[in-house]
Amino acid sequence: MNRRQFLKISLSTLLALNCIPFNSKGLSEASNGLKIPRKNKWLPRIDSDEFGFLAIGDMGTGWKTQKDLIALMSTLPANQFPAVLLLGDIIYPAAKADLLESNLIQPFEPMLKAGNIFYPCWGNHDWLEKEAIHLKQYFDAPDYYSFSIGPADFWALNSNKFDSAQANWLSNSLANSKSPWKIVFLHHSPYSSGKVHHTNKNMIQHVCPILNDYKVDLCLSGHNHLYERTEKIGNVTYIVSGGGSASLHSYEETVDFPRAYIDNIHHFIAVQGNSHNLSLKAFNLKGQAFDQLRLIK
Repeated sequence: MNRRQFLKISLSTLLALNCIPFNSKGLSEASNGLKIPRKNKWLPRIDSDEFGFLAIGDMGTGWKTQKDLIALMSTLPANQFPAVLLLGDIIYPAAKADLLESNLIQPFEPMLKAGNIFYPCWGNHDWLEKEAIHLKQYFDAPDYYSFSIGPADFWALNSNKFDSAQANWLSNSLANSKSPWKIVFLHHSPYSSGKVHHTNKNMIQHVCPILNDYKVDLCLSGHNHLYERTEKIGNVTYIVSGGGSASLHSYEETVDFPRAYIDNIHHFIAVQGNSHNLSLKAFNLKGQAFDQLRLIK
């Protein structure tokens, strides 16, 4: 597929693009008949020259905004965008068992049935609540993990407790990666203009040096309820995508890092690429692309 064309097309015309193969191995049946992801076998490595995924953060409200965004995401075929990265705060106001159905399973039911595979990283609302064990059991997800889609390797971090064990695992795993694209996602934003949560100095001190040393291409996060993209900071482009339906945050007009774009808007992200090109577009509630990024190897 011509990556230049991807930057010019609308959300509706994405449906006509060539698809990469989807493999449902590693899924199991939930009690309601829906297929749910199971550990790191959720999506086996696809030996393809292309990859695609969607990303959304801070979405778990059960509100109409969440459902409208998911309806737009559902128009993109699962075999073209097989992975959905959940950037934390998957259930609001806390990951209680009685909200699992209304705030997660029901809103995402169309995508679950279509065969999309969900890869969560844990937000503070998912991690601190005692009943969050039910959310973790639903995904059967470890605290942090990695997976691959074609020429892209992914690392899901637990920014609630980024300790030395996780740092060593991340460094070793990145060092062993041979893929041309390296993408990390976590909940707490290293860099952000948000007035509620701001830049996270702990992430900048302990996570960002590792990402820069091993030339990670993209770092996606949530936590701040807005959309923000930096220029490259070292080797890494940082994107905050926390506009999945929760109440939006205001932001600072002036920041001390190179900011390329910001808007407090409800949205999701769609990314496609091959061994040499990566194209990212952010879509609003009208299905319109309001920001885009292209990286070339």
